[in-house]
Amino acid sequence: MIDLARRDWILRRIDDLRVEWELLPDGLPQSVIHGDAWVGNVAVDVNGTAVLLDLERFSIGPPEWDLVSTAIKLGSFFWIRREEYKRFIDVYGSDVTYWPGYTLMRDTRELRMATFLVQRAGQDPRLTREALYRIDCLRGLHGVRPWRWTPSL
Repeated sequence: MIDLARRDWILRRIDDLRVEWELLPDGLPQSVIHGDAWVGNVAVDVNGTAVLLDLERFSIGPPEWDLVSTAIKLGSFFWIRREEYKRFIDVYGSDVTYWPGYTLMRDTRELRMATFLVQRAGQDPRLTREALYRIDCLRGLHGVRPWRWTPSL
């Protein structure tokens, strides 16, 4: 499904991100994180109580990891409006995009999103075009962010 040039680029990119991760600047104190925080992993019961779902990545780690997933919905893809992101940061109390480690976490999460779709395209060829588009965006072949990735695939 994926050609040699893209595969080699992905492997080099993973190596680069791994090296950069060793130099990740300090941020908020480590805490419990969801690991895959997004609205699709939250259910609200009839009493209005929020329940977190999909806990296989639940761990102790940098809270910025969860915050970046919301920030890129605006900055990388325009999947949310500026007003929605502003409401998010007002409630949380800070904006992760101002943290010096944001770019590294953003790049890591975007690569994870793209390679996850590559994996899924191996079982569902209808996803191949989007998966290759995402990889090519990360390779710089489709201009700068925000890109027009299809959400919820």
